[in-house]
Amino acid sequence: MGRFKHCSILDCRRIVFALIFIVMLGACGSKAEFKPQKPSKAEDQEEVYRKYNVERGKRLVELGGCSQCHTPKIKTTFGYKPDKDRFLSGYPSDEPLPELPYAEIIAGEAEKSFYTTDATVWVGRWGVGFATNLTPDPETGIGAWEEQDFIDIFRGNKHFADGDQVTSPMPVRAYSQLSYFELKSIFVYLQTIEPISNEVPKRIPPESDLFEGSDI
Repeated sequence: MGRFKHCSILDCRRIVFALIFIVMLGACGSKAEFKPQKPSKAEDQEEVYRKYNVERGKRLVELGGCSQCHTPKIKTTFGYKPDKDRFLSGYPSDEPLPELPYAEIIAGEAEKSFYTTDATVWVGRWGVGFATNLTPDPETGIGAWEEQDFIDIFRGNKHFADGDQVTSPMPVRAYSQLSYFELKSIFVYLQTIEPISNEVPKRIPPESDLFEGSDI
């Protein structure tokens, strides 16, 4: 009887220990199942490199003054300032052309070599040029562009709007002095800003019939 009782207590202990062990295994298994996986070293490096490109691209855009031409302006008590809500969205599609002596400007008869109002539209011997939408909107901006498309514009001295050789104030030749990696950083950064749908008009060439009169 004593032996039977002793065996029962031992068996109970074994069962309890077994249950505790099973519960512990189950708990460990649950934690392992829901615990987020730590990124690999390669993934860590890739993310760090991406963030570095974004920050460097942002700084280059700031230093290059891109917003001064590619962001529409709003009138404030301190003058015209870039509209943060339309950052780098280019010449507003609903904005009427300013009243200027276009024919005289195109013919080189005006007192200045070129004219602009808020710097999103430029008029000169090249015709009328409009600041491009640089936001990542896929339809009206550069959201559907590949990185190489962006770099080729500077390396190939091409116009943003229609592929013609540059004939506008856009300082492509100056920006072409940037390294491949600097241009890459700018593109990477531009893909992170707010996309804005804004269809910028195409450049109006100087031979256009619109310039036959004194004004458009």
